[in-house]
Amino acid sequence: MKLIDRGYIFDAEKATGPFRVCSFIGLCRLSSGAVLSSFRLGSGKDTADANCRVEQSDDNGKTWRMISDGFDRKSEGVDGEIRETDLMELEDGSPAAFITWIDRSAGTALYNADTDSILPSRLLLARSNTDGTWQSGQRLQTAELTGAVLTGPCVHIPGKGHLAFFENFEHKTGGAQSIHSAHALFSQDGQSFDTVINVARHDEDKLFYWDQRHAICPKTGRLVGMFWTYDRKQEHDMDIHIAWGDPETLTWEKPFSTGIKGQITAPIPLPDGRLLAFYVHRHHPGSMRLIASHDSGKTWDHDSEVVVYDSVAEREPEMNGQSNFGQVWEDMASWFFGHPTGVVLDEQTVLLSYYGGPNDKCLSVHWAKILV
Repeated sequence: MKLIDRGYIFDAEKATGPFRVCSFIGLCRLSSGAVLSSFRLGSGKDTADANCRVEQSDDNGKTWRMISDGFDRKSEGVDGEIRETDLMELEDGSPAAFITWIDRSAGTALYNADTDSILPSRLLLARSNTDGTWQSGQRLQTAELTGAVLTGPCVHIPGKGHLAFFENFEHKTGGAQSIHSAHALFSQDGQSFDTVINVARHDEDKLFYWDQRHAICPKTGRLVGMFWTYDRKQEHDMDIHIAWGDPETLTWEKPFSTGIKGQITAPIPLPDGRLLAFYVHRHHPGSMRLIASHDSGKTWDHDSEVVVYDSVAEREPEMNGQSNFGQVWEDMASWFFGHPTGVVLDEQTVLLSYYGGPNDKCLSVHWAKILV
């Protein structure tokens, strides 16, 4: 594998004004060949003023143009933060946006260590108008799951339907620790997403399968998910985990370790059956890396691993060893790079995207093209 080109989707160092902090990166390749990029843009990584911007490339990522500077921040009359947007192409070719909406009136930080809870959240679905604007977000129902936030790209299963992935961080009363689980909303017609699918949850709630990212293998049709895995009891990161899913039954095997030390990971299955993993290498030296597997994630080719991005920070908060759970949440708001995503352009080329910058007040959206 070889890095052959790179650039910016949004260069924060050239931006004026307070909105220079990007995160929650998404890519969506349309049937027309165009690529859409969505990302959170605010004055900080954990601020109430953020919205999500959408850019489009018609030349496989070389150049980009803004097509939307944000979504309606109101949900049922309440103003809130648009924290994440994941795009999906509907059957008629029009894009739809899944949105994580946060009620910021309830606090100044997403996570409260004293109560072991996050701010109230909602999942919304906004459809595109014919003029390129977006309708107001329609609230999606997640049954009894009340701490839902989106986790990466939507997946279309040909002939079956669409999946929008989310995780649930559930506050427990009476002093019990919060619990975590990974899920998806399923729709057969791309219109009503009202079926909650269970993806992963540890039997004893000792491990958190955080920030799942999913894709569908073009060769086998199987679903594949990768998870930043955190030991809640011991309070430290585990190796990245992976799980394969059955597209017919919408069930996943129990996540197993890849043996790769890292955090958020985007699986990128190739037409020839290889599986790429674009992941956050949080421990020193901080970087974004791409690695390949020839056996469905059981083993990985470390000799051909590509360092896509080197962090400019000499050191930043990292998850090498023991760490208080509340400190982990604080660290998330200060990291200088992350949120990997990628799409296949052709049999030989993939397009990657992520955020990165010199400090937590100036974070750009990068793209990189890899010959595979």
